[in-house]
Amino acid sequence: MLREKRRRQIYEMLMEDGEVQTSQLCRKFQVSDMTIRRDLEYLAGGKNVSRTHGGAVFLGQAKEDMEFKGATEQAKEMIARKAFELIGATQRIFIDSGTTTTLLAKNLPMGSRNIVVTNNLKIVDQVSDRPYISVLIIGGSLRIQTLSCYGAQTEEQIGRYRVDIAFLGATTVGEDGYFYDGYPPEAGVKQSIIKSAMETYVLVDSSKFNQYSLISYSHIKDVTGVITDSNISPETKERLQKMGANLIVADL
Repeated sequence: MLREKRRRQIYEMLMEDGEVQTSQLCRKFQVSDMTIRRDLEYLAGGKNVSRTHGGAVFLGQAKEDMEFKGATEQAKEMIARKAFELIGATQRIFIDSGTTTTLLAKNLPMGSRNIVVTNNLKIVDQVSDRPYISVLIIGGSLRIQTLSCYGAQTEEQIGRYRVDIAFLGATTVGEDGYFYDGYPPEAGVKQSIIKSAMETYVLVDSSKFNQYSLISYSHIKDVTGVITDSNISPETKERLQKMGANLIVADL
């Protein structure tokens, strides 16, 4: 893998998960510890990433300030728009944490009369100015890097709700057809969301396929659909469809 592509993917992981570990990245990219250290030092040269002992954290600057823009950002926007097309006028919606799901929340129009359930404060911020949207906030332990709540209390609260449709994010999608997350407590939250929703869609751009992160939370055949962009390779698309995936592709 080219160095710039690897660094872009590491940056995407930081944006999505809030933090990464050097050992995790060595396993994922099959490169040496020294190579990953150089990558993290490079990324830490910007204002959005800070090095830690054994890894790096994302400092959460505005998306407009992020160094890596372009195709991936456009793909996330088109995926969010495609997801919006699935939402009914008065449906109960669960919106999970993530960059693409945050764009989905941003796309909800001012006149929406949906009920939005979320465990993420960024989602709350995006919909707080919609006068007709009712917002239900799921509490728990707060993960500062992503502003998401997690833990047993969060999962128990989610289990009490029944929503019409849920939109989740994923750090990666493995060749085995499983969705992966880089932070184990949030994987438990995602499993609870899937159980509480009548329909579940996972929003992932094409750069996240055929990769693995720390922990899996669901198989691709066990959700209603996967919304991705048209840069997904024909081989990946065919393999996942054979596994039972319902792929919804947003044109770029």
